[in-house]
Amino acid sequence: MVNQKQNTDVYREIFACYPDDNLRRLKDVEIFKNQKDLTKYDLLAPKIQGHIVWYPLKFLADETLEAPKRTPEHYMPEKTFI
Repeated sequence: MVNQKQNTDVYREIFACYPDDNLRRLKDVEIFKNQKDLTKYDLLAPKIQGHIVWYPLKFLADETLEAPKRTPEHYMPEKTFI
């Protein structure tokens, strides 16, 4: 059986892939991207089972993604960005 949590943790440690549930704000994304360490691949690759990882449901959950007032995006209907 594939261990989704283990795969997610390994991919997170090696590749610093996002979206990721640990990234709740935009400033966290920049810090996280700099933490990737491809040199760990040979050490951790045997722990990977298949391609299944957890789907991030809380990515940028604490971030306000509304367009700032007085910008063109603020006056456009939200449907435009979906």
